[in-house]
Amino acid sequence: SFFIHAGMRNLGSASASKRPIFRRGQRRRFILPLAAFALLLAWFGVTLFLLSGLSEIQIEIQRKGLDADIVKAIQQTAELPSFPINHRSGEKRPPLSDQAISQCHKALWHTLDTTTYVLPNNETFVITGDIRDLWLRDSAAQIHPLLVPSVYNGQSLVQYDRKLERVVSGLILKTARYIRFDPYANAFKLHGNTQYNYFERTALGRHGFISTWNYELDSACYFMRMLYFFHTNFPLHPILREKEVKEAVMIMVDVWIAEQRHEDDMYPTGRLFDCVHCNKPYRYNPKELSRGGKGSITNSSAGLTWSGFRPSDDPCKYGYLIPSNMFATVSLTYMMDLATNVWIDEPLSKKCRKLRDEIEAGIQRHGVVEHKKYGKIYAYEVDGLGKSLLMDDANVPSLLSIPYLGYKYDEQVYANTLKFILSRSDPYYHVGHSNRMEFSGIGSPHTSHIPNSIWPMAMIMEGLVSRNVTQKIHIVNQVLASSGSGWMHES
Repeated sequence: SFFIHAGMRNLGSASASKRPIFRRGQRRRFILPLAAFALLLAWFGVTLFLLSGLSEIQIEIQRKGLDADIVKAIQQTAELPSFPINHRSGEKRPPLSDQAISQCHKALWHTLDTTTYVLPNNETFVITGDIRDLWLRDSAAQIHPLLVPSVYNGQSLVQYDRKLERVVSGLILKTARYIRFDPYANAFKLHGNTQYNYFERTALGRHGFISTWNYELDSACYFMRMLYFFHTNFPLHPILREKEVKEAVMIMVDVWIAEQRHEDDMYPTGRLFDCVHCNKPYRYNPKELSRGGKGSITNSSAGLTWSGFRPSDDPCKYGYLIPSNMFATVSLTYMMDLATNVWIDEPLSKKCRKLRDEIEAGIQRHGVVEHKKYGKIYAYEVDGLGKSLLMDDANVPSLLSIPYLGYKYDEQVYANTLKFILSRSDPYYHVGHSNRMEFSGIGSPHTSHIPNSIWPMAMIMEGLVSRNVTQKIHIVNQVLASSGSGWMHES
């Protein structure tokens, strides 16, 4: 892996082969920067399409640990557009190097070629980097560049190629089925026959298809965003009217409502909550969440909805993660649209509106704090009782990513927040030099064992939210300079 940090040293290059870029035990985030980098370059007009040729996915049974029947099914159905991916021709080139455009092409293709498996039963399974499981957040983020509108001849990539439509619609259905299996899990395995030990089953909640049972508010937000963006591309697509898809949304809305009162041990009930862990309060490993796995104390009347873990998979210090609550308000607005115009379900639309308005009121009441130097800023986490955590994390949703999430933020408060998180006042903002180039950006407590580490994901997000073209180009060049191995990486 190649890590950028203040002090900047090369820890070794990654192979160009298809073996995992990271050693086992290291995090898997290198795939997400690939997709995010493609989004950043798309801003410049580097709009991409996939050639119509087909490439059969190569299955390595032992390495992926798949059942023989599943392997056979994948081999029969897994056809994806072939490499190379070409940028738009015949138009004025953006002010970017050929290297930048090539990296974008490779990023999009690598994500499809190495992580995407088209399955029977109209499903798609998308793994996340070196861990061969599906994270709800990561999988939806990985395919998001395919859904961005008007990137090639007025079309999104998913509209341009029907095979990509099948990839995304299959992921929507697979995600919906996983949510029904357990709405508190954040990552799942392809098959449900893993043998877990007693500690994994009891303290970590793992069984069946569940890979990790970290309840992360943003996981379902990403599912809802994927569903909504797919709807904007294909308003009449039959996947939108699948009973399981709508029920997954209903399940998560009820979970979010119950978790507004996490402190009171509330939990969702009803016919859709028939999973192994359902009908009892969420509890996790006490070594990660305090008070016997419940987490730190929160205010049940705050209006905000609780999250046990951050998008980094690290436990929350305070249970109300403000960027994720912001993302939830955006996602609920999306679901109001679908409930009204697709499912014709006014009660669901009203439920989404009521929850959204309560969360928004909580953000305004508890999520904006006074900083002695920067004035009013958005907090990263709060407890609704007066305590707040002032920092940012590279993983999205983050404070940096607020405009990217689609949240209707206060311009001045966000400007103040940017000044804070992009300064030494943020304990996870770092600056360093390598090869005569200065690097700066936000890291994460997740890599605190690597001092002063900067995450390319945060650098890319800084470019996405910037309104300054010169800064965008500078960040693209920084990201390219950081990828000594030719690939994106975690930090």
